[in-house]
Amino acid sequence: MAIAPLNKVLIATHKSEEKYLIAQLQELGILHIIQKTEAQENVYKTTAQEKLSEISSVIEYLTSFSEKSGILTGLVSTKTEVTTEEYNRIAQKYDSDAIINKINQNRQKLLQFINQKKNIEAELALLVPWQNLKYDLADIYQAKTTEIILGQFQSNDFYLQVQNELKDLPAYIEVVHQEKDTLYVLIAYPKLIKETIKPHLAKLEIVDLSKYQGKPKDIIDDRLKQLNMLDMDIENVKQEIIKLSPELPKLQVLHDYYYNLSSQEAISPALMTTNQVVFINGWIKQKDVKKLEQLIKSCKTAVMTLLAITEGEEIPVALENRKIFRPFEIILDLYTMPQPNEIDPTPLLAPFFAIFFALCLTDAGYGIILLALSLFLLKKLKAADKFLKLLAICGGFTILAGAITGGWFGDIVDKIGLQFLVKFRDQLLLFDPIKNPMPFFIISIALGYLHLNYGIIIEIYDSFRQKYWQGAIFEQLPWFLFLNSLIIYAFIPRYFPIAIKPYLILTILIATAIIIAFTRRNQKLMLNQVCWSMTFLGGLMLLATKIKLLPLPTYQSSWLVAKIIFFSGLFSLLAISLRAQLVNKKFNVLSIVFLIGLVATFIGYEFFKLSLMPFILFTLLLIMLAEENRKLIKNIIWGLYNLYGGTSFLGVVLSYIRLMALGMVTAGIAMAINTIAWMLIKIPVIGIILAIIMLIFGHTYNLLINILGAFVHSLRLNYVEFFPRFFTGGGDKFTPFQRQTKYVTIK
Repeated sequence: MAIAPLNKVLIATHKSEEKYLIAQLQELGILHIIQKTEAQENVYKTTAQEKLSEISSVIEYLTSFSEKSGILTGLVSTKTEVTTEEYNRIAQKYDSDAIINKINQNRQKLLQFINQKKNIEAELALLVPWQNLKYDLADIYQAKTTEIILGQFQSNDFYLQVQNELKDLPAYIEVVHQEKDTLYVLIAYPKLIKETIKPHLAKLEIVDLSKYQGKPKDIIDDRLKQLNMLDMDIENVKQEIIKLSPELPKLQVLHDYYYNLSSQEAISPALMTTNQVVFINGWIKQKDVKKLEQLIKSCKTAVMTLLAITEGEEIPVALENRKIFRPFEIILDLYTMPQPNEIDPTPLLAPFFAIFFALCLTDAGYGIILLALSLFLLKKLKAADKFLKLLAICGGFTILAGAITGGWFGDIVDKIGLQFLVKFRDQLLLFDPIKNPMPFFIISIALGYLHLNYGIIIEIYDSFRQKYWQGAIFEQLPWFLFLNSLIIYAFIPRYFPIAIKPYLILTILIATAIIIAFTRRNQKLMLNQVCWSMTFLGGLMLLATKIKLLPLPTYQSSWLVAKIIFFSGLFSLLAISLRAQLVNKKFNVLSIVFLIGLVATFIGYEFFKLSLMPFILFTLLLIMLAEENRKLIKNIIWGLYNLYGGTSFLGVVLSYIRLMALGMVTAGIAMAINTIAWMLIKIPVIGIILAIIMLIFGHTYNLLINILGAFVHSLRLNYVEFFPRFFTGGGDKFTPFQRQTKYVTIK
């Protein structure tokens, strides 16, 4: 339906023109190149890849120093627009090496200064607890007769214990500094008693400051001066880097240039080649063949030929929808592409997705914000245009859904109380789901029923389109007739004339007989299945006539028609069975017994007015002696099970109640937010500020969480309830080899 027809092409060119041709194909962006399956990724980086890696690193580093403005900067950051001439000029003439070297030099300087700063900060962390020590550290560690130790106790109890143990020894202990339970101490004692003192200092953690000279306070002051100088140096280098920020757009252009150049280099190893010739095999849209032919003509050695598509060949899928439907292609991107011979479901699901989304949100105020925000971001984010257009369309539908249900940021119109707003809302209001949810319930169920039938109709159409007429007639069409006749029959007294009642019953019986007989078709036994369906139909019509459901147009005529259909099917089955037994020479004694019984019961029925049931029973027994009919019994059982499984359609329709549930949840939360805000207004002085904050943050949260819910559940209703009717998917996406950019948009 919206899948573009593709041609398979083969291009051959001399190796001398390989780079030129690949570059032109990338710029043209119309050829889906088929790569060799055995092509392996090159473990060695090409020149372009190395340059790309270098530029990427510099851009990332320089971007971290660029100024940021506004909380939405990261969200709405957009690609820079450049002309083709400017793009090519920067790619060919811009001296990137000088700028990159300058940035890298400053980067190294900054890294060096930062490391020096970290080292000094580590030294300060070590020295600061000893700043009250009044001794020169050189004197402490160079004393000849006295052992002087600096250390720390992790507990005051440890310190008191050691102090108590050393009080009778010629040892001096001084607390230099204390931080909570940690005590920094100096201990001095004669070296002669070192071995005596040592066991008492087991809980002391030694601090080694032997590499320093001078008093700790003087050393700390010197390090602080160094730290200040380093901070100045760091700031100066940062300013030098920031001065290079104007070069960022040019570096970004260069990044995209080398990115595409590396893509060209990466595609070459995946092509078929000989010593002198390169072959490019690929797919192209039929409408783009002339463009490719013009490119080939511009080459000196290149030639192109169209190839025949072999049976079973995997063809990529290129979607081609009208502008209004293109945003909904993202739904397929999240799911899977259709097969080349399938219908593109994009335009089919579009209206239902938008309606489902709107009913899940059901607030005109939220719809206005969603529409306005989507349109605003569309101007900023070119790369996300499909998704934003989808949200904009859904926002427009949400405004309509909110207007007819009276949802304007919940019940804020009633809270404000301005009469012209109330009047405006009431003029658009069709029903209030909070006061009267039944219309919302009916709409949800009706949409589910309509969506279900819509899927079945598409399935019937697709089956005929693919010449799969048996599937259409024996699988989808009976269910369509069965379900709709049943629904119409249920609503006859209220909405439909009573005269159509018997015809609806007849339609239901025909559909039921086909479902039972043809759920599992057997091509070889199709005639048998047709006869079985006639037998079932006749039997069901006899039963319906007996209980007065089928006066068509009179009781007698209905009974006669039913008998004709029933016995036509029964005798046809009997004839087929007898013929099969005679042909296969399986007409055994049991068959003869049942045949005699059949004749006897028929004579008894005709001449002695006996019951017809023995005759029918003997006929069925004789029919079941044929092997073909015994094989069909399993299929008939599956048909009965399938008929029972039809109750699942009720579950499918009921699952659409989620539309009402989500819509009312959105309204309920919005009303709760408004109620809380109006309660906060009563607080003196700050009440109005708190109320505004509550309204802004509350409605923002409600909008975001319910946008997510509306999107997910709309996807679910299409993926789970709609797609399985007619859509298989699993196709490969048509991805032409084309120029791609990360930072710039080329005009």
